Amino acid sequence: MKICIAYMGLCLTIAMCAVAGTHLGDLTGPWKLLVDDHFIAHKVNVSRVYHAFEKHEANPLLRADTPWEGTTSYLYGTVLPSEKGSGYRMWYHSWAMREYRMLYATSRDGLQWEKPALGLVDFKGSTQNNILFRHTHENHSPQVIHTPWDKDPARRYKFIYYEYGRTPPHFTTSGYYGMTSPDGVHWNVAKDMKPLFGDYGDVGNFVWDALGNRYMGWPKKFDDVRGFRRRCVGFTTTTDFENWPASTLVLTPDTFDDRWVTKDAHKDAHTDFYGMSGFAYESMYIGFLWVFPITDGKNDGPIFVELVTSHDGEHWARQEKPRTPILPLGADGAGDDGMVFTPNHPLVEDGAIKLYYGGFDVTHSAGDGNAAIGLATLRKDGFASLDAGSKEGTILCKPLLVAGESLAINYRSNQGWLKVEIVDEQGEVVVGYSRDDCTPLTGDSLDETVSWGTRNRLPQTGKPIQICLILRDAAVYSFRVGDNTTGSSPHAHH
Repeated sequence: MKICIAYMGLCLTIAMCAVAGTHLGDLTGPWKLLVDDHFIAHKVNVSRVYHAFEKHEANPLLRADTPWEGTTSYLYGTVLPSEKGSGYRMWYHSWAMREYRMLYATSRDGLQWEKPALGLVDFKGSTQNNILFRHTHENHSPQVIHTPWDKDPARRYKFIYYEYGRTPPHFTTSGYYGMTSPDGVHWNVAKDMKPLFGDYGDVGNFVWDALGNRYMGWPKKFDDVRGFRRRCVGFTTTTDFENWPASTLVLTPDTFDDRWVTKDAHKDAHTDFYGMSGFAYESMYIGFLWVFPITDGKNDGPIFVELVTSHDGEHWARQEKPRTPILPLGADGAGDDGMVFTPNHPLVEDGAIKLYYGGFDVTHSAGDGNAAIGLATLRKDGFASLDAGSKEGTILCKPLLVAGESLAINYRSNQGWLKVEIVDEQGEVVVGYSRDDCTPLTGDSLDETVSWGTRNRLPQTGKPIQICLILRDAAVYSFRVGDNTTGSSPHAHH
């Protein structure tokens, strides 16, 4: 009986851990992306192609159409699916009448958004508005993190926002402040109205990292770079929400970022990084970098989004040149032709990455203008692909230690094909797993299992193997080996 009880307790513990480990912003999983060369040992006759998000034809989905929003409602913020499994919730902010306002919206389908009357904050004699709270006129940048494992039901949601610290008596220190909530709507101040950490960078994005079991944030940080005091990207991480260390510098503009500065540009023209959204995605980290070319040499210019990648959340690799934006500005005359901003992370649903974003029809210092929130989508894992044309290409992945798992590929063929060959530590093809044994992949699939004749699982060699992708007129985005795969030591690949 004791054994049965112990077993039942173990099962219950495992089940609770599984539930606790799943938060509404979790995008992690077993897929290995080919967005950079981290998982690649060698490649021939393939080129990396970056894919921009496709903006929804119905944009903008949420406009500033209330007196307390003015003309600018935008998304430094968060969008999460509802806990009930249907619908969405959005935390965003506006700038009107020289005041920031923290706002809340809901949607059943992610396209039509409603602004519920929360009854929480007075605006000109009425609480019939969607304002979440008001501490000062300068609190902004609402970052929401779902933490269902917190033992205190009143702390299942965490909120981080920036305050300039110019409003006595309580808010006299600039930095990032925190709150907690049982439902994401009713918020309690954390740490006695003191900052979680002090910082002068007024833009920051914060998330829970399901890969490292920690909170992570990338606040704006300033540094002297090639003769200019520039906005850059900092990094901070903690396991204790109430205590964050000061951020460290992790990304600064390089010379290629200033490539647009020609002899005809303003003498002080240069590029800053206005901010960055970083988040754990599948088995790595993805970042949306807000690139800010300062065209007037002071504080004006457009802002668009490029891709950066990481495998620890701190050290980041830039896109390969020419660094085409992953979220570009809209065409001239569009509502997002001046600036675009991303939330702290996207969503992944139905085989697509869904990115709600804020768009402005003016550049940074060209006046308030108009701002609204739109939606852009991308194929799952589709940030970048390795493509081969009419000449056969090969991609040899770094060694993996597996045990009879299935292999699945996210790929697209252009009237071409993709095959997989398995080689051992000596570089020899494993018997029965050659390219000739492989059934060609010839369609377009997010998750297609590879087979070699009657075999649809990888060999059980007890030793590391290497996956070799062979393709012609095709593109490959990512691959998955079972649900859990252990890579061999990084030093073993040198």
